[in-house]
Amino acid sequence: MRLYSSVLLLSVAFGASAQDRVKADRPVEMTAKGGLSVNLKAQTGHAKGDVIIRRDDVVVCCDEADANFAGNKVQRVECRGRVVIVRPDGTWARADLAVFEAATDKITLSGGAIVRSAEGALDGEHIVYEISTDKLVVEGKKSSFRFNPQGSPGQPERKCPPP
Repeated sequence: MRLYSSVLLLSVAFGASAQDRVKADRPVEMTAKGGLSVNLKAQTGHAKGDVIIRRDDVVVCCDEADANFAGNKVQRVECRGRVVIVRPDGTWARADLAVFEAATDKITLSGGAIVRSAEGALDGEHIVYEISTDKLVVEGKKSSFRFNPQGSPGQPERKCPPP
Protein backbone atom coordinates (compact mmCIF):
# COMPACT_ATOMS: atom_id res chain seq x y z
CA MET A 1 0.00 0.00 0.00
CA ARG A 2 1.46 3.36 -0.99
CA LEU A 3 0.47 5.01 2.29
CA TYR A 4 3.29 3.12 4.00
CA SER A 5 5.82 4.37 1.49
CA SER A 6 4.50 7.90 1.75
CA VAL A 7 4.90 7.76 5.52
CA LEU A 8 8.64 7.61 4.83
CA LEU A 9 8.32 11.38 4.90
CA LEU A 10 8.61 11.11 8.66
CA SER A 11 11.93 9.32 8.50
CA VAL A 12 13.29 11.68 5.90
CA ALA A 13 12.30 14.62 8.04
CA PHE A 14 14.35 13.54 11.03
CA GLY A 15 16.83 10.98 9.78
CA ALA A 16 17.56 8.68 6.95
CA SER A 17 15.36 5.71 6.17
CA ALA A 18 17.02 2.37 5.54
CA GLN A 19 16.80 3.07 1.79
CA ASP A 20 18.10 6.60 2.17
CA ARG A 21 21.07 6.15 4.51
CA VAL A 22 23.53 6.14 1.60
CA LYS A 23 22.28 9.60 0.66
CA ALA A 24 22.68 11.06 4.17
CA ASP A 25 25.12 13.69 2.91
CA ARG A 26 22.35 15.70 1.25
CA PRO A 27 22.28 19.32 2.43
CA VAL A 28 19.84 20.35 5.15
CA GLU A 29 18.96 23.97 5.88
CA MET A 30 17.35 25.22 9.09
CA THR A 31 15.99 28.70 9.64
CA ALA A 32 14.19 30.23 12.60
CA LYS A 33 12.75 33.69 13.12
CA GLY A 34 13.52 33.56 16.86
CA GLY A 35 17.12 32.44 16.49
CA LEU A 36 19.35 29.37 16.40
CA SER A 37 21.92 28.23 18.93
CA VAL A 38 24.42 25.38 18.84
CA ASN A 39 26.47 24.19 21.80
CA LEU A 40 29.38 22.28 20.30
CA LYS A 41 30.65 21.06 23.68
CA ALA A 42 27.25 19.70 24.76
CA GLN A 43 26.47 18.66 21.17
CA THR A 44 23.03 20.22 21.20
CA GLY A 45 21.14 22.64 19.04
CA HIS A 46 18.03 24.74 19.57
CA ALA A 47 15.86 26.74 17.18
CA LYS A 48 12.78 28.78 18.01
CA GLY A 49 10.18 30.87 16.28
CA ASP A 50 8.77 29.60 12.98
CA VAL A 51 11.42 26.93 12.54
CA ILE A 52 11.79 25.57 9.00
CA ILE A 53 13.95 22.54 8.23
CA ARG A 54 14.45 21.92 4.49
CA ARG A 55 15.96 19.13 2.50
CA ASP A 56 15.40 18.56 -1.21
CA ASP A 57 12.70 15.96 -0.48
CA VAL A 58 10.97 17.29 2.67
CA VAL A 59 10.09 20.43 4.61
CA VAL A 60 9.41 20.43 8.36
CA CYS A 61 7.82 23.42 10.10
CA CYS A 62 7.37 23.85 13.84
CA ASP A 63 7.47 26.46 16.58
CA GLU A 64 10.60 25.11 18.29
CA ALA A 65 13.18 22.36 17.69
CA ASP A 66 15.94 20.74 19.75
CA ALA A 67 18.59 18.35 18.50
CA ASN A 68 21.26 16.20 20.09
CA PHE A 69 24.16 14.97 17.99
CA ALA A 70 27.37 13.02 18.32
CA GLY A 71 30.10 13.86 15.86
CA ASN A 72 28.31 14.50 12.58
CA LYS A 73 25.30 12.25 13.34
CA VAL A 74 21.98 13.34 14.73
CA GLN A 75 20.93 11.26 17.75
CA ARG A 76 17.58 12.87 18.56
CA VAL A 77 15.42 15.65 17.15
CA GLU A 78 12.35 17.00 18.86
CA CYS A 79 10.03 19.44 17.07
CA ARG A 80 7.30 21.07 19.16
CA GLY A 81 4.32 23.24 18.45
CA ARG A 82 2.22 23.10 15.29
CA VAL A 83 4.50 20.54 13.60
CA VAL A 84 3.86 20.06 9.89
CA ILE A 85 5.90 17.80 7.59
CA VAL A 86 5.39 18.14 3.82
CA ARG A 87 6.72 16.10 0.89
CA PRO A 88 6.84 17.30 -2.74
CA ASP A 89 4.16 14.73 -3.72
CA GLY A 90 1.67 16.51 -1.44
CA THR A 91 1.84 13.96 1.39
CA TRP A 92 1.85 15.66 4.78
CA ALA A 93 1.78 15.00 8.50
CA ARG A 94 0.92 17.15 11.50
CA ALA A 95 1.20 16.84 15.27
CA ASP A 96 1.89 18.87 18.38
CA LEU A 97 5.16 16.99 18.89
CA ALA A 98 7.42 14.97 16.58
CA VAL A 99 10.42 13.07 17.97
CA PHE A 100 13.07 11.15 16.04
CA GLU A 101 15.25 8.73 18.07
CA ALA A 102 18.23 7.37 16.12
CA ALA A 103 18.97 4.60 18.65
CA THR A 104 15.57 2.98 18.15
CA ASP A 105 15.15 4.17 14.55
CA LYS A 106 11.66 5.50 15.35
CA ILE A 107 9.67 8.64 14.81
CA THR A 108 6.75 9.40 17.08
CA LEU A 109 4.08 11.96 16.30
CA SER A 110 1.98 12.95 19.33
CA GLY A 111 -0.95 15.23 20.01
CA GLY A 112 -3.52 15.18 17.24
CA ALA A 113 -1.25 13.12 15.01
CA ILE A 114 -2.34 12.99 11.37
CA VAL A 115 -0.72 11.61 8.21
CA ARG A 116 -2.36 12.29 4.82
CA SER A 117 -1.56 11.06 1.35
CA ALA A 118 -3.61 10.90 -1.84
CA GLU A 119 -4.40 7.26 -1.03
CA GLY A 120 -5.19 7.34 2.66
CA ALA A 121 -5.34 8.95 6.06
CA LEU A 122 -4.12 8.00 9.53
CA ASP A 123 -5.29 9.70 12.73
CA GLY A 124 -4.48 8.96 16.36
CA GLU A 125 -3.18 10.25 19.66
CA HIS A 126 0.22 8.86 18.65
CA ILE A 127 1.59 7.59 15.35
CA VAL A 128 4.83 5.63 15.68
CA TYR A 129 6.87 4.82 12.60
CA GLU A 130 9.58 2.16 12.99
CA ILE A 131 11.89 3.05 10.12
CA SER A 132 14.02 -0.10 9.94
CA THR A 133 11.02 -2.45 9.86
CA ASP A 134 8.75 -0.09 7.90
CA LYS A 135 6.08 -0.64 10.56
CA LEU A 136 3.45 1.93 11.41
CA VAL A 137 1.42 1.91 14.63
CA VAL A 138 -1.49 4.24 15.36
CA GLU A 139 -2.17 4.43 19.10
CA GLY A 140 -4.81 5.97 21.32
CA LYS A 141 -8.44 5.77 22.26
CA LYS A 142 -9.53 7.21 18.95
CA SER A 143 -7.44 5.88 16.07
CA SER A 144 -8.44 5.59 12.45
CA PHE A 145 -7.20 4.57 9.02
CA ARG A 146 -8.98 5.39 5.79
CA PHE A 147 -8.01 4.13 2.35
CA ASN A 148 -9.19 6.16 -0.62
CA PRO A 149 -7.25 5.45 -3.83
CA GLN A 150 -8.93 8.35 -5.65
CA GLY A 151 -8.52 10.88 -2.83
CA SER A 152 -6.53 14.00 -2.24
CA PRO A 153 -4.29 14.66 0.77
CA GLY A 154 -5.82 18.12 1.20
CA GLN A 155 -3.79 20.78 2.96
CA PRO A 156 -2.54 21.07 6.55
CA GLU A 157 -3.98 23.96 8.57
CA ARG A 158 -0.49 25.50 8.86
CA LYS A 159 1.14 26.38 5.56
CA CYS A 160 4.59 24.80 5.38
CA PRO A 161 6.74 26.47 4.35
CA PRO A 162 5.03 29.76 5.10
CA PRO A 163 4.60 32.24 2.26
